[in-house]
Amino acid sequence: MTGLADIAKENEVDLENCVVFVRGKDDILAVDISNAGIRQRSDDTMGFTFSISPKQALALEEFFNRFTTGEKFYFDISQTGYRPVYYRGLSPMTKEVSVEYEPKFNITLFAQKAIVEPDDNYFEPTCECCEFCHIGL
Repeated sequence: MTGLADIAKENEVDLENCVVFVRGKDDILAVDISNAGIRQRSDDTMGFTFSISPKQALALEEFFNRFTTGEKFYFDISQTGYRPVYYRGLSPMTKEVSVEYEPKFNITLFAQKAIVEPDDNYFEPTCECCEFCHIGL
């Protein structure tokens, strides 16, 4: 994730108030979370719903249109740590019009929690005398 702080500074993004999506090492998108909601169902599917400006909605759609279903990526909410998920799709974009504020677009990103496999507890044998000395306790 080299360069995330530089990207944030360059684009005047406050990472404390963003959800950051990362694909690979250099494909990064930060979205303001002030108008966002996250829901997780019991089957580990998640929905990130955003009500954002047209410019942000277009950037979000362009970023995720490069993904394939089932592709693994990571998200970080307010710098709390990256979590792996699988891409499941985007909802159609809807326009929210109000006389009180600028037009916003609503869009939902669907993801499924990635199963994190624990590190294997198998060690290479340290001697040739027995078959059990390599099992970590």
